[in-house]
Amino acid sequence: MPHVFLPVLAFAAAWGVLVLTPGTETALIIRLSISVGRTTAIGAVLGIASGLTLWGIGTAFGLSALIAASHTLYLVLEWACAGYLLSLAFRLMVNVLRSTPETETDSENQAPKAFWSGFQRGMFTTILNPLVGVFDLTAFPQFIPPDVNAVTYALLLTVVQAILTLAWYFILAFTALFFSRFLANPVVIRVLDGLTALVFVIFAIRLVISG
Repeated sequence: MPHVFLPVLAFAAAWGVLVLTPGTETALIIRLSISVGRTTAIGAVLGIASGLTLWGIGTAFGLSALIAASHTLYLVLEWACAGYLLSLAFRLMVNVLRSTPETETDSENQAPKAFWSGFQRGMFTTILNPLVGVFDLTAFPQFIPPDVNAVTYALLLTVVQAILTLAWYFILAFTALFFSRFLANPVVIRVLDGLTALVFVIFAIRLVISG
């Protein structure tokens, strides 16, 4: 039995390093936590984890392999993700250039609306990124023992992936929420929106170039 679970620990270590690496999801969660609020930030975290879970399920049942094999489909996903990131960046930059930045807060929305707003942003940021699928497609086979059911084991790795992602991004979100009481002012929000927009633009360009 140990030989079955040791690859899970190895995968957890590999994914742990990757999830700690700052990216679009990190920028999104910090921005929502500080300038919007807890409900929206929690929604974003769960949306990101849901997107990862869908990619993991797709990998287990061969969807990611299909996307990786189809250059056209891969490019469509890349451009869709880049377009979505650029649309988020545009909205943020419009807010930066306003004389008084608009602030969106959880208190101004009903809780379900705020949650789903964050969930959709997190979900689309992840699900439209084909690089997530490519990672799963290339990494999963390296950690699946030869004497197990590959689909079941891939789903197990997906669960590990989702748990680690939830743990880290919840820590990040609640840390940012703690500091939001000191940082939630128009100047900080303007700077944060500008930096977040820059991160989105950089990752959108990287996606397009990598295609």
